[in-house]
Amino acid sequence: MDSPRYTVIVPMSRFRADEPVLVSLRETPLPHGGAQILVAEGGHPARQRNAALGRARGEVFVFLDNDCSISAGYWKELETALARPEVDIVGGPALLRPQATAWEEIFHALLTHTLIVGTVSSRYASRGGFRVATQTDLILCNLAVRHSIFEKIGRLSTDLYPNEENEWLDRTRAAGVGAYYDPALQVFRPQRTTPGQMGLTLLRYGMGRTRQFRVSGWRPTFHQFLPVMLIATLVALLHWHLEADFVILWLVASAIIACTCHLPRGWQRIVAGLIAPLIPLTYAVGQVIGWIALFFPAPATSPEVVLLNERGERI
Repeated sequence: MDSPRYTVIVPMSRFRADEPVLVSLRETPLPHGGAQILVAEGGHPARQRNAALGRARGEVFVFLDNDCSISAGYWKELETALARPEVDIVGGPALLRPQATAWEEIFHALLTHTLIVGTVSSRYASRGGFRVATQTDLILCNLAVRHSIFEKIGRLSTDLYPNEENEWLDRTRAAGVGAYYDPALQVFRPQRTTPGQMGLTLLRYGMGRTRQFRVSGWRPTFHQFLPVMLIATLVALLHWHLEADFVILWLVASAIIACTCHLPRGWQRIVAGLIAPLIPLTYAVGQVIGWIALFFPAPATSPEVVLLNERGERI
């Protein structure tokens, strides 16, 4: 049997044929050369993706998440990007799904605001043009990698979830692999629908970044120093009794964000402004919790991974 041009890899906790990614793959004409679709069931996405890599037959591996829908021109854009010989890895943004709720729009606006998240905003909005990328630009729910790169770099670290793609992309950069960001290579996905969900997500991402330090080693980056900055700020507030100044600073920052974020309703902009400072703060708290968690054993996850095709048939 001839090898397909692409292998699409999707981790799921349990197979469901009506997941957005499978629906959009069925509704979008397959690219030239065909595509193998692998669904990996399990409880550890990094382990699931690695298991799928072992059965993948494509020249290019495309990583998508179960809640993503690919854009109508996805395959054509991917073909155009991979036609460049220097491109070994290419990814694009995960845009907000159509008909999103008001809270989804607020959280997405915060994650696409460069004053709040910096260059990470490229993961959630089309920023600039086709360019060389780092791990802050790319997101694993919309990433294509040539087969040969995994043979060269190795697979994803199973000691990490989330942040496994950040550590892997750091390895590729150190090896001189050509990773690129394509703002036109787009998928659509939902965002968190409640403040509680968003808070837990930020805490989990922060903890994942701390675990990444243990795997990748210490480097003087903003993410490394964010928890120290948080603790130092809290100590200074308490020591010099600057609570009133802190409130004023919070309100000024909130006003700036409210005036510059892209939201359709006035009340959304006000809410986004007021909670905007909580985004980096919650992330930093997650990193601090991550350092504490290093002294305790990680919770056990089931090692079982079941591979299925797009119809749910076991491979």
